Amino acid sequence: MIKSKRAGMMRGLIAGAMAAALIVTAGSCNRGKNLHASHKSITEAVYASGFVAARNMYKVYALTDGNIVAKYHVAGDTVAQGEALYRVQSDASIAKLGASSSAYRLAIENAKDNSPVLQDLQIKINNAETLLANDRTTFTRMKNMYDAGAVSKTQYDQAATALTVSENNLQAAKEALRRTKEQLSVDAQNAQAQVAASGQDLSNYVLKSLIKGQVYETYKELGEAVRRNDAVALVGELGSKYLQLAVDQQDIGRVKVGQEVVVKMDISSDKVYKAHVTKVYPNMNGNNQSFRVDADFDQDPGLRFINASVEANIVIATKDNALVLPRQAVNAKDEVIVKGVGGNKTVKIQRGLMNMTDIEILSGITESDEIVLPKE
Repeated sequence: MIKSKRAGMMRGLIAGAMAAALIVTAGSCNRGKNLHASHKSITEAVYASGFVAARNMYKVYALTDGNIVAKYHVAGDTVAQGEALYRVQSDASIAKLGASSSAYRLAIENAKDNSPVLQDLQIKINNAETLLANDRTTFTRMKNMYDAGAVSKTQYDQAATALTVSENNLQAAKEALRRTKEQLSVDAQNAQAQVAASGQDLSNYVLKSLIKGQVYETYKELGEAVRRNDAVALVGELGSKYLQLAVDQQDIGRVKVGQEVVVKMDISSDKVYKAHVTKVYPNMNGNNQSFRVDADFDQDPGLRFINASVEANIVIATKDNALVLPRQAVNAKDEVIVKGVGGNKTVKIQRGLMNMTDIEILSGITESDEIVLPKE
């Protein structure tokens, strides 16, 4: 259940001139005296407590282990999107990036047509072509001589075999060059990816703001050790603030988007602000059995602070010229005691709106009926 820290101040519902948005203290009537129902305005509202929040507020977390070697901003500073907040020691990552960059440069050089690796394979192809040309000439001469009966079948077959081997060697040399070019190209791509990964890893050591806004709090100082997922700063938008409210589970069903909210804050004394509900969250906080409700100020309050505590009334309904009685005149069974000539009688009433001080009477009595307040 949500408990008011100052119930007397805030649980008194908005009464009288709502245009002035005044939250009044619940008044008390003198018990034991008779009264009549009267016509006046009545407002029913739901109590909520909460705090002022910055839009898009989030915590910045360390992405790696290390020590803080630079702190660029303190609480209260404004920051641009992508601006650095901290730098974590990154000697190992710098060395890793240097090594991967060197490997990438070597891979690029090896992939060029004039690289030593490819030039060596090209020489093998040239040698194979020269040998093939020689073996073709030899084979042609041996064939002519064989046809003329000048050489034996064995000599002819040897020349044919040498030609076939030369052709195969040339094909193999060309295939080796093709495969090596493809592999060197893949190696260069992998090396480039490793450089990018090393650069990304190095960038994790520089903690930046994701938004243009303000640093509301920092949690680490120069020289302190951090571990991955340690919170280092709280960042949010610099502009207008909004309200995060908690509404009791017994009241949340009556809260709707668009309803008026009347707010008081400890930091602004008796000043009253008007807002409206923008979102009702469906998940209950199990710790205090409340639901989160967000509200936007109708006018920018010009607040420079966040997490300032607030208490609010969410206006459920307002009716002018309603017939009302003080709440203490009506018992838990919705009954009142009406004074009569022959004695007092108990009358059942139908109630409408209700707040901390008054209750609307829809039927059962009229203004002319004299109501007896129960004695303490």
